[in-house]
Amino acid sequence: MRRYETTFILDPTLSEEKIEQEITKVEELIEAQQGKIVKTDRWGLRRLTYPIKKKTQGYYVFILYDSEAGLPKEIEKSFRLNESILRYLTIVSLEEVSKEEKEKSGEPTSKVRKA
Repeated sequence: MRRYETTFILDPTLSEEKIEQEITKVEELIEAQQGKIVKTDRWGLRRLTYPIKKKTQGYYVFILYDSEAGLPKEIEKSFRLNESILRYLTIVSLEEVSKEEKEKSGEPTSKVRKA
């Protein structure tokens, strides 16, 4: 398992209910694929550096999660199909998954190299 960071920007014209639904949809997708959400931060409405789809503001959301390698592609695929998402970015986090968390997930904590 690896730790990933996904940040996405939602359309600022969405209602609070719709924003929560979109965030919940992403969290449910992560959990449905056996991912574990570490933290979800709602940064709120912020000014964009440049206009996107004629919008000058966006609602920023940051999610930190542990998952297998294929999950970020699934999330980004759903973002591309969702018109409420203005932009998104997923990176491998510099924050390490601790040994305890690896043991809970059943992943080996040490790697054996063969000569």
